[in-house]
Amino acid sequence: MLQFSLFFTLGTIWLHLQPELALTGLLIPVCLFACWRLLPRSIYRLPWALIAAFMLGFSWAFIYAQFQLSHDLHPDQEGHELLISGYIADLPVQDEFGQRFIFNVEHCETVVPRKIELTWYLPAPKVQAGQRWQLLVQLKRRHGFANPGGYDYELQLFREGIGATGYVRASHANRFLGYKQGTSILRARQALTNKIAEAIPDSLMQGVIRGLAVGDQRAIPRAAWHVFARTGTSHLMAISGFHIGMVAMVFAWMGSALVYLPVAQRWRLTTIDLKAGFGLTGAFGYSLLAGMSLPTERTLIMLTVYFASRWYRREIHVWHNFGLALLLVQIFDPLATLSVGAWLSFGAVAVILINQHGRLTYRSGWQGFVSLQMIVTLGLIPLLLACFGNLSIVSPLVNLLAIPLVTVIIVPAVLIACLLLVLSCDAGTTCLFWISRCLDWLYGLLEWTSHLPWASCFFPNKPVWVMAVLVVGTLMMIIPWLWSLRLVGALMCFSVFIWPVTVPANGEFELTTLDVGQGLSVAIRTHAHVLVFDTGPSFKGGGNTGDMVVLPFLRSQGIHRLDILMLSHGDSDHVGGAKSLMAEMPVTTVLAGPSVNSFPNIQRCQRGQKWDWDEVHFVVLHPQIDTSDGSDNNVSCVLQVMSRSGSALILGDVEKSAEAELVSAGLVQPANLVVAAHHGSRTSSTSELIAASQPDQQRQWVVFSTGYRNRWGFPKSDIVDRWKQVGAHPLNTASDGAISLKVSPSNPTFEPTVWRSSHRRYWQAEHPQLFK
Repeated sequence: MLQFSLFFTLGTIWLHLQPELALTGLLIPVCLFACWRLLPRSIYRLPWALIAAFMLGFSWAFIYAQFQLSHDLHPDQEGHELLISGYIADLPVQDEFGQRFIFNVEHCETVVPRKIELTWYLPAPKVQAGQRWQLLVQLKRRHGFANPGGYDYELQLFREGIGATGYVRASHANRFLGYKQGTSILRARQALTNKIAEAIPDSLMQGVIRGLAVGDQRAIPRAAWHVFARTGTSHLMAISGFHIGMVAMVFAWMGSALVYLPVAQRWRLTTIDLKAGFGLTGAFGYSLLAGMSLPTERTLIMLTVYFASRWYRREIHVWHNFGLALLLVQIFDPLATLSVGAWLSFGAVAVILINQHGRLTYRSGWQGFVSLQMIVTLGLIPLLLACFGNLSIVSPLVNLLAIPLVTVIIVPAVLIACLLLVLSCDAGTTCLFWISRCLDWLYGLLEWTSHLPWASCFFPNKPVWVMAVLVVGTLMMIIPWLWSLRLVGALMCFSVFIWPVTVPANGEFELTTLDVGQGLSVAIRTHAHVLVFDTGPSFKGGGNTGDMVVLPFLRSQGIHRLDILMLSHGDSDHVGGAKSLMAEMPVTTVLAGPSVNSFPNIQRCQRGQKWDWDEVHFVVLHPQIDTSDGSDNNVSCVLQVMSRSGSALILGDVEKSAEAELVSAGLVQPANLVVAAHHGSRTSSTSELIAASQPDQQRQWVVFSTGYRNRWGFPKSDIVDRWKQVGAHPLNTASDGAISLKVSPSNPTFEPTVWRSSHRRYWQAEHPQLFK
């Protein structure tokens, strides 16, 4: 069973690695199967059942993925006003700007996805889960930032079955239609959430309590998630498989205590029967309270396998139980292998089973708990590095306190408080008050720990074979072998962590225009120095691309400090992420345009500034000290980077008058890559500047940094044509993602790396090609 499940899993993984959803990925297993059938078994032996399991996994995931993609929004429907009706299918997220919620569409005159994510900005009525509405909406296809080291938001939407996102338009057509029948559990969760919010309205831990009670973890502040991530306690702050398992154990213990009741003896119920029945009932009830989220579904399936084997008195080997649970999870959810939570939950169980396999004695009590915690932390290192790129050094110590406190005390207390809220509002409010005080104390400790300089370590992306060495080394350390073999495994792991990061050689540089939406952020790296030009925008909900895009990119490249942060001008789409970036990463020098005034200890960038890094020459071309144009755009910093192999020009947001001044002064040099001014608007990219930047006998690329379907229509088609007429090759971060160009003798054709093309996955929506 275990081997069959593993090969079934490999089949689903192989499907999810495909750039396009096509059956051609089955060619490899089909060829292997044909070889097994045609060649003599003495020459080639391979169990046909395992190949069949691989093909079944691939085919099942293919069918399910095709079904999911069939509900995507058609490109022709993007940007049009659509009148839809349906119901709110999850707990809405409220903030000071409006509300965001999942909407299940029941009726529309045109074909739209059955499940969409909507934002309704203020002024708007406060919506509740289970309500039916008629809404006038404007939708767009799944889209998210596409950058090295960044979070794949498109994957999250695809996993949740969301075929489009959009917002509600202000209209008299928007009206409440009553409540959806069959949503009693959803409405009960909403009512319980409202009661918690009313009981502790000012508590910073309200989001954590709601997460532990009904799985509504989206109310937890972003700052709190940073603290939990740095201390390795994120898994405790919402309903997880561990919590459901604990509730199942408590209910199983309660069931075993009822074996002596007359009714139990009349029905000839044994302790095993009552444990299985009550344990599964408790797990199922808590999963319903959590909204049957993906982590709870996985845990419920695993517990069902365990309790069913106990109910039928089947002594199934623990690895067979594990394999059966793994297989069932993927049958019910073929996209499970796309979830980080699935990897971590099954990975943690696998690590424990591997470590305990073959042992004759087991530690108990605190010694066993501490030992198990250390083993799980060690065994999950490859997964944590592959998924998040960082390790929490304090996690083992912090979890020794946090796991018992949250799981044994706080989670049961939250469930009791929820019951009291239904029976007696005052008693429930008092209970929640003391729970929030306890969580405040725990959060204060976690926050203090998270600020320790060694609390969390970030590691750059590693090649696949290096990660394979890390996996082998980790397995050697957790398997109960001789200490000499464990020492070899430790040395293998240590060699991975000191593996050098690939950097440009002297005289070379690498320039990456990040996908930050409607804004700009460019990272330039030489052999030993790093410069970041702008940090992208900030958003109404409180997030910013400095924290969401720039910082993860730098850390994925092994960059832990900046030599220069250049902020071109004061517009929020260029400096919105600067404060978050500076708070998390040391910056030696901040150069800023005249309109940037909200940052301390900055130096003004001005024409004539120049410096050399590792045989690469940097020149600031604009603005002048005595510039008379007071507009933010025309006092934007302009930077030219030159090496022996080629050059790049970053124009910020300068407009026609500033471009004319640069050309007339003879400052614009030929450039192999130009980051176009002002996102490709008609106020910039004059014919004179384009002509001045043309390199001789070399290819030129022009990059437009824009947001997907931005309201200004950038880049303008006539501006794109103007660049194309002189032979430049245009690229756009909105459709291409991050664009990286290495200027070195090893890249004589100046061919850039386009992230969406080089890391294409089938769930990414096909965006219309802007440049043909």
